Amino acid sequence: MGPGDVPWFPAWGVNLNEPIEDAGALVNSWIEHRPSNRWAMIAGPIPSSDRHLWAAWHVSTRNEERDSMVARTIDAEFIRILAGTHQIRLAFERIGPREGDGHVWIVYLPKTTGIDSNGLLEEYPAYDSEIERIASNLMPWLNGELRTARPIPNMEGAKRLGIPSDTKSIEASMISMSASADIR
Repeated sequence: MGPGDVPWFPAWGVNLNEPIEDAGALVNSWIEHRPSNRWAMIAGPIPSSDRHLWAAWHVSTRNEERDSMVARTIDAEFIRILAGTHQIRLAFERIGPREGDGHVWIVYLPKTTGIDSNGLLEEYPAYDSEIERIASNLMPWLNGELRTARPIPNMEGAKRLGIPSDTKSIEASMISMSASADIR
């Protein structure tokens, strides 16, 4: 990996066989079926890149390690950071699945591999084939199939996060927004 490169984030896009009719029911069912609160579901248009997901993961797991999370659980903290807000309710409104969405992302939030004295990540977590197997088992329950594309910057995601449409770099704006969620 070269400077600035990041590995794939443990996130799987799921193309749903039918658009979401009841987002609340889907989320409640997800909470019952997921293996732990280290798994989260977010709306399809939200992640702009693996770098965007790693940035939100880094801040949320650093907060977890320091016992300084705003949210009570790691999945909610990750969603809050990814949404770029201090408000948990607003975070779920911005990046939670919505009626009519045709795909979602399921993400696994590995425990931190260690943070140095400057608050920087020591290394990315290693690939875990067991996590891949668990994700594969969750897809049929969601009534969907693996989306082969990785996250890419898109205007729908920017719009849901309130990023102006004339923004030149959606990914950079989304990452900056995530970083600003933890300014205290």
